[in-house]
Amino acid sequence: MKEVSAQSRWLRILQIAIGSAAIILSIAVIVVPKLAPVTAMIIFAIVLFTVGVERIASGVGTEYLSRRSRMINIGIGAVVLFFAIITIAFPQNSINFLILIVGLALLFNGVIRVIDGIRKSFPRNSQRMFRIATGAICIVLAGFVLTNQQFGIFVVVVVMVVALVIQGAEIIYAGIKGERTRLIGKR
Repeated sequence: MKEVSAQSRWLRILQIAIGSAAIILSIAVIVVPKLAPVTAMIIFAIVLFTVGVERIASGVGTEYLSRRSRMINIGIGAVVLFFAIITIAFPQNSINFLILIVGLALLFNGVIRVIDGIRKSFPRNSQRMFRIATGAICIVLAGFVLTNQQFGIFVVVVVMVVALVIQGAEIIYAGIKGERTRLIGKR
C-alpha cells in the first residue's frame, strides 16, 4: 500500500481547494453577467493568484522532479503572482491591456492564416478556402475586439473563464490522483 506523506497530503488538499476555487470563481463571472468588468478582472486576478500559489507549492513540494523543473515551476508561479497583483492594483488598465493583446493576437493569427492559405499548396482547394476563411473571420473578430470595448471585454472574459475552468479541472484532477501539475520536467 502506498503511504501518503504529510507533505504530499497538504499539496493534494491545496490543489483540490485551488482548483475548486478557480472553477467556482470562473463560473461566477459567467453566471452573474451584471458583474462589472473591473469586478470580473479582480476575480480573475484572485484566481491567477491562487494558481500562482499552487505552481509555487508544486515546485516546493515536488520531490520526483529535477531541481531545474522545480525552479521553473516556482519561477512561473512567481510571475503569475506578479501579474495577479498588478491586475488587482490596476484592474481597468489590465482590461484594456488584455483587450489589446487578444485583438492583436486575433489580427496576427488571421493575417498569417490568410497569407498561408494564399501561398501554401494544399491537396484540395477546400482546405485552402477553409484556411483563408478562418483567417478572414479572425481578422473581422480582431476588428470588433479592438474597436468595440464591450465586445472586447466579452471576448476576454470568455477566454479567461474557459482557460481557468480547464486549469482548475487539471489542478483538481492532479490533487485527487496525487500527482503534481507540471509544465515541464521528467518523472
